[in-house]
Amino acid sequence: MIHSLWKDAVITIATDDDLTAEVDLEKSYETLIVLIPTLTSSDLTCYGSETKGGTYYALGSSLTVAAGTGAYADIWNIGGFQHIKIGTSAGQAADRTFRVCGVRS
Repeated sequence: MIHSLWKDAVITIATDDDLTAEVDLEKSYETLIVLIPTLTSSDLTCYGSETKGGTYYALGSSLTVAAGTGAYADIWNIGGFQHIKIGTSAGQAADRTFRVCGVRS
């Protein structure tokens, strides 16, 4: 198993209250470990791009996590993407920091 360093994926409500800034995992990874902070109740969706600053695509319905208030960890299949963002279905009441780590075999 190879894994990336842990990185922050941050929603800064002054910029965008429902989407993190882009995270470069530095290599492509099959799966993503996500530490989900306490949230304003919402569904979560992971987005991936082939290139930095590129077009981001929702990574499928299997990566939409049902509404909740966070404070747990999850593992998502990201299919080889290197650049990701995490979106929430509801605007957040404060800045939120997800911790992410890419994993591949």
